[in-house]
Parts: sequence; C-alpha cells; structure tokens
Amino acid sequence: MHSLDLFIAGEWRQGGGAPRPVLNPASEQPIARLATASAGDLDAALAAAEAALATWGRTPALQRGEILRKAAALLRQRTPELARAMTEENGKTLAESAGEMGRAVETLEWCGEEAGRIEGRVIAGRAAGQRRLLVPQPVGVVAAFTAWNFPAVLVARKLGAALAAGCSVVLKAAEEAPSVAIGIVRALAESGLPAGVVNLVFGEPPMISRHLLASPIVRKLTFTGSTAVGRELARLAADDLKRCTFELGGHAPVIVAKDADLELALATTLAGKFGTAGQSCVAPSRFYIDSALYPEFVRRFAAAAEAIVVGEGSEQGVKMGPLANPRRLAAMERLTADAVAQGARLVTGGKRLDRPGWFFPPTVLAEVPESAAVMNEEPFGPIAAMAPVESLEEAYARANRLAYGFAAYLFTRDHRTAAEAPERLRAGNIGVNQAAPSLPDAPVGGIGDSGYGYEGGREGMSEFLHWRLVNQAV
Repeated sequence: MHSLDLFIAGEWRQGGGAPRPVLNPASEQPIARLATASAGDLDAALAAAEAALATWGRTPALQRGEILRKAAALLRQRTPELARAMTEENGKTLAESAGEMGRAVETLEWCGEEAGRIEGRVIAGRAAGQRRLLVPQPVGVVAAFTAWNFPAVLVARKLGAALAAGCSVVLKAAEEAPSVAIGIVRALAESGLPAGVVNLVFGEPPMISRHLLASPIVRKLTFTGSTAVGRELARLAADDLKRCTFELGGHAPVIVAKDADLELALATTLAGKFGTAGQSCVAPSRFYIDSALYPEFVRRFAAAAEAIVVGEGSEQGVKMGPLANPRRLAAMERLTADAVAQGARLVTGGKRLDRPGWFFPPTVLAEVPESAAVMNEEPFGPIAAMAPVESLEEAYARANRLAYGFAAYLFTRDHRTAAEAPERLRAGNIGVNQAAPSLPDAPVGGIGDSGYGYEGGREGMSEFLHWRLVNQAV
C-alpha cells in the first residue's frame, strides 16, 4: 500500500497528523495511506504561502500563464494514470475519469492564456490634470477547499484562477480522492511554480478549516461542497472579513413541457442524472413532467435506467460505478424508503446491490409528493424523483420552491418559452433543451442556498483580484 504525502514549501512531507486509509469504493478495501496535517504543518503552509505571495504576485502575468500551460501539457500526458487513480479512489468509470481530466487540462490551459489578459482601465478625471486608474492586484493568500466528487476539475478551477491572478494558495483537497490533487500539484511544481505558491494539505476538515480561517494571513476563501459546511465556513471567515466564493449544494429541477422533444429530453436527462452516479450539483434531480407526456416519459426513462450496467469503474462495458462513500449509500436508502412511505411508486432500483462495494442502482421514483425528503433534500446520488404537472405555471412554481438555485433544466419546442427561461427559473446555470456544463470560459454561480461568487470565465478570475482605484494628478 503506497503513501500519499502533503506538499508544503516546495517539499513533499508525511505530516504530523495520524495517517488515514484511502478506500476503494468498489471493494471497500484500503488502497493507500494518506498523510494528514498537524497544526504545525498548517502553520508551515501558511508561512510558505505568505512568503511566496510577494514574489509570485509580481511575476509577469505571461510567465504565470506559461507555468499553467506547461502543467496542463504534463497532465495531458499523464491522463491515463491519473484517470485510473481517480476511478480507483472515487468510483467513476474510466471514461468519466478521463473526461474529467480533459476538462481539468482545459481549465488550466484557459487560465494560463487568460493570465496575460488581466487588465485595468483608465477612467477620465473630473478636472483638468486628473485621471483615475483602476489597477488589478492579487487579493492575497487563498484557502481553497475542494470536494471529492470532481477531484480534478475542482482543483484545477481554484488553482488555475488563483495562480493566474497572482495569488498563493493553501489547498485542502478531498481526503477520499487525493491522488489527482497530488498529481496536479506535482505537475505545477515540475513546470516551474516557485516553492510555497501552492501548498497541499489533507486531514481532519473541521480542524483544518478552523485553523486556516483563524489566520490573518488568509484573505480569500474558495469552497466547493455542501450548503451546511458552506454556512459554517462563512461564519469562520466573517470574523476576519475574508472574501468568499462558495459553490454549494443544488437540487436541479427538470421541466418537460407538453411540446417537448421527448427523445431529446430522455437522452439528455438520463446522461445527466446517472453520470458520476448522480453525485453532482448540476445533476437533474426533481422531474416535473407535463401529465400528457408523464406515463411514457417515466416508462422509457426507467427502462433505460434499468439497462445501465453498474460495476467497478475500470471494467469494460460498465456505465455507472459505485457511490464514493458509505454516507451516500445510507442517504439513498433513507431517501427511497421515505418517498415510498409517503406514497411514491418505486419504478426501478431502490435497493443496495448484493455485492462488496457501495453500489446503488439507478433508481426511479414516480408520483413523488412534494413532502418527501427526496424532493427537498439534495439526493446527490442516482435517484430520479418524478411528478406530473398540469401546466408550465405549476412546473415553475414547484421548480422554484426551494432555496437552492444552482442548476435547472427546461425542455420545450416553443421559442418564447425557451427565451423566458432565465426569468422564470431561479438558478444560476440553466440548460434549455441541453445539459448545463460548467466550462472554463464562462462563469457559473449559485443563487440562494447554492452559494455566491463565480467560478469560470473572467468573472471567476476576478474573484481573486482586488481592484485598486488610483486617483492621480498629472
């Protein structure tokens, strides 16, 4: 069993915390030993990031971008081995892992290119001999926390934008899927990133978050994870008025209008629902289907779900792997039982597979009442909860009922209905007759309980910049 280390001040180290095992979700067996950080390790990481900030922030933007692009090139070469590690630790299929690595590479490339395009502007003065300059500066040392469901893309998003902007980072990556974060940091170091600019730690999440956010060295927090944890981190960050970006939970509604293209709606939502075993904040989760289409949609969706081959992610022909941890498995069992107890119809799935590993099959629940937990709590797993609606107005009302607002989907052939989607759906990421992917060149941000701030695009990079206004007599 191999060891996975911390990276602090340009050196790989074991760390002062107690090592913890990394488990394969398909077998429940340990596959690696992960080093964890002590308070002393965190202090060393903070000191290294603070010392590196001044030099990195003054490094020419084109040079910062070149390092990001070099790291992307290395990661493209190493994609097969990192994809295998992701599948072993996270449970994704190899195709999903390779696809995620491709998006991570694209993210670092885009951030590397965009680094040289960060620019301020000149604002006319109010009197002769005056001018105003808007000058972008890195916000400072960043504490970044990433989740286990997309261990490559989430790390690349946060590191790519922060490094392009000139910030240094202490990254707390997911303990359940650490190898890809280690691989990305290693590629950056090998590409010329100065020691201390990125520091990678693992360990007990509450202890690490409290310690890092208590430090005045940290001026920016970026976090992807649950709404409950996001609220706690926001409270910790508020004491020192740290700037925050939060990508939190979601509960994405799907509206299938009476005039929808049924084939398109089925194909799109099936892929989105059961990709990564439904463990995604943009995964369709609440289906509101016009009653005229409802029986056929449910029948065909369930038949396609039953045909999905579930198994270990590296096995040929497998289309959905296990859940990433036993917590999600327990949640699927609880949500299914609650829905059925409240009158929902279990169409397919609903029971853990009788084999080692945290396997739960694609599950379809029909006629699910709004009172069921699965209609109010993000399932974050392979459960599709469906209900008929009699009108678009009813569908919009039910879709916008919750405080979540990350992703939403609408299927219709009517151009006016499609054009009204941004006004009618309360979500930051809307798919109209298609999926709603998060790509590096466009910003995505949640509404309400789904967070605030943006990732992706120039807006996402601006989250790591402070705009200084210089009033100048000339």
